[in-house]
Amino acid sequence: MTFQEILKSLISQLNSATSSPVLQTSGVASNEVIFESNIDGTRYYLVRCQPKSDQSVQLSQREQEIAKLVAEGLPNKCIAKELGISQWTVSTYLRRIFGKLNVTNRAAMTAKLLGDQLLAS
Repeated sequence: MTFQEILKSLISQLNSATSSPVLQTSGVASNEVIFESNIDGTRYYLVRCQPKSDQSVQLSQREQEIAKLVAEGLPNKCIAKELGISQWTVSTYLRRIFGKLNVTNRAAMTAKLLGDQLLAS
């Protein structure tokens, strides 16, 4: 079977009242199997996973310094001068911070860090 055929079969089973057994869910368990199916001799499982916690984000000391200066409203040029590094290095750190926080701009980064209380005073 192709991937699309397997996917269609699984969706059909999920929508069907007579599908493979749906296991009892507690609503709080992580990595809990909530659906199982057997297609062409292969077992498929639908597993409930808890999303990653934003609290697990760890910024290095330098990333925290740069984030704090960004939160103060300083542009890259001023941050670079303040820390004695190049503007390109500041940009690199910002890209890393954006990636860790899953944001795309300075305002979103600042809001997320303040909201999650990850911005050191």
